[in-house]
Amino acid sequence: MQDTPREDRTVIGVYHLTKSFGEKGANAAGESALEDVNFQIANGEFVFLVGPSGAGKSTLLRMIYMDEFPTSGQVVVGQFVSTRMKRKDIPFLRRRVGIVFQDYKLLDDRTVFDNIAIGMRITGATPYQIKRRVGSLLNEVGLYHKRVAMPQTLSGGEQQRVAIARALVNHPAILLADEPTGNLDPDSAEDILRLLFKINSGGTAVLMATHDQHFVQTFGQRIIHLRDGRVLEDRTTNLVGNMSDRLESVRLDRERQKRIDREIKRQKASVLAPTKSE
Repeated sequence: MQDTPREDRTVIGVYHLTKSFGEKGANAAGESALEDVNFQIANGEFVFLVGPSGAGKSTLLRMIYMDEFPTSGQVVVGQFVSTRMKRKDIPFLRRRVGIVFQDYKLLDDRTVFDNIAIGMRITGATPYQIKRRVGSLLNEVGLYHKRVAMPQTLSGGEQQRVAIARALVNHPAILLADEPTGNLDPDSAEDILRLLFKINSGGTAVLMATHDQHFVQTFGQRIIHLRDGRVLEDRTTNLVGNMSDRLESVRLDRERQKRIDREIKRQKASVLAPTKSE
């Protein structure tokens, strides 16, 4: 019997979205941060959102998790529609959308476990449900041994993994990641990207805003390019295969190049070293 193909469904729809700041009037046109933006993201997609600083990437993400609202057009996230949203419904939207920031936004006065658990406590989950789900996520991000640590004792990469676990705690349909590797060294950045690929392979859609052209060029299966608040390009590439495997290959190439560079440096130092005179 032939398997039934997965039916793609839209988890995010952005339709003719325009966001202006400043009042419009006879002498003030208002400054548009986003203008007539259109795209949809299906379940299970991994999408890179790229563009220079000021292109509107962070503003667009805020529109999606409805921290701000469009001047015109609309955003649809599941059953939530921006033009019909009430403030009291926003917490329910946030359970469907996981959010990861560049600067982590962890609570410094709470343990790793409590930072992740807070979203479940707000929804009224039982202590047993919280312990089981948070423990599972800590294992997934490789930090179960740090569950009682305070955020300030962790490295940047570890803090970002805690932030990702927190974003996943209520089983969101999509994860929004705003420059999640921007403050990290290359090794830690690759660890975070590997984790995002793993999350995506489990069925969660990921929309990742980034300046890292290396990541985009190497792993970008779908790329939305913003410039001056407009979608300059929305393209799908022909990359195939497991992205985690591709990332491992890139890591090995980088380690190989490091070894070559060290050997060249050693040889140069040997040539330039002064000889002992008798």
